[in-house]
Amino acid sequence: MLVDLYDPETQEDWYPTYRHLRDSEPVYQIPGSSIYVLTRYEDVLYVLRHQDLFPTGTSLRRSDIAQKVYESGGWKRMTPLSTNPPEHRRYRELVDHFFNGPGLDRRRQEIDDVIDNLIVGFEGDGAVEYVSRFAMPLPVRMITRILGFPEEDIERLKAWSEAWVLPFAGGLTPEQEVWVAEQVVEFYDYIAELIAEKREEPADDVMSSLIEARFGGERPLADQEIITILDHLFIGGNETTTFALTAALWILLREDNLYEQVLNDRALVPVFIEEALRLESPTQGLYRNVARDVTIHGVEIPAGSTVHIRYAAANRDERTFQKPDSVDLDRANGRRHMAFSLGEHSCPGSGLSRLEQQMALNAVLDRLPNLRLTEGRNDFRHHPGLVLRALSELHLSWG
Repeated sequence: MLVDLYDPETQEDWYPTYRHLRDSEPVYQIPGSSIYVLTRYEDVLYVLRHQDLFPTGTSLRRSDIAQKVYESGGWKRMTPLSTNPPEHRRYRELVDHFFNGPGLDRRRQEIDDVIDNLIVGFEGDGAVEYVSRFAMPLPVRMITRILGFPEEDIERLKAWSEAWVLPFAGGLTPEQEVWVAEQVVEFYDYIAELIAEKREEPADDVMSSLIEARFGGERPLADQEIITILDHLFIGGNETTTFALTAALWILLREDNLYEQVLNDRALVPVFIEEALRLESPTQGLYRNVARDVTIHGVEIPAGSTVHIRYAAANRDERTFQKPDSVDLDRANGRRHMAFSLGEHSCPGSGLSRLEQQMALNAVLDRLPNLRLTEGRNDFRHHPGLVLRALSELHLSWG
């Protein structure tokens, strides 16, 4: 089987390729590169559990011209929330409490209010394009509030967000890389202005908290650190949840009797959300560097290489999950999926995303009766990309 991970048709339906790789080439070297793709669950888990051997990193190379754009703007690309231990835990301690436990619970009413406001706008119409009218605005409004960005700037924030993730599609020209860099510099400049304002008038939000924070209990954070923490949280807090919300409804409405089963037993909603995340992981995979020579399944991976760990392929590994391509609401190990990664580098916003998905699905089931996929309006095509997976649109009808 010819494997081309950059082919848009491969990306449209990853799963036959994943099956082939798991069975025949579990350590697959992308031709002409030093990137090794891992697709079996236990191999991905091995990487996640051995951070000394596989420190965080990326294979997204930026052109020299793009790098100069950042430098000329006075910034550099850095990802504090993706650093390695022990620094990583010190950064996470500054933000995790906003997305877990009591910090998350006090957002429930806000989430409910946003959901209600969005559904009121279309529930009388009998049909909607779900991505643009609901799945996109819900998470972006919530992460905007939590981080401390002005809601009136959501349109600009969303445009910067979409530019930020564009390199994950792969195959950008140098000119496109420069344009992305220019957009990110604009985003950084914007956040820097807000930080200056928050220093004068702090609020109950992540930005104000980071301004007052002490890294390791000792030093204040530099503006560059605050900015890149915020941009990381903003991207992760809206893009992937949008993708997850959309994929979950697609799965719910395409499978025989699944909609009726979940509609009539709401205790199944959290279980179903986990199955949807496993089946259609918004983040298909991420990168780790290789610190020392290592051999996996007889393949020698030299130090200095990159491993690309495919969460989505691992989530359908029949060695770990029985009947992995099917929805199983009684699956005993359903929460072992890797849609949010696992371990220390698991997604900091996973709790918020799960809560938004559960509350959203319950509201949709309550208020849009006899919900169905609109006949003749959906092609179920996805945006092309190596790392992220997202339906372009989803048309629904009800009533």
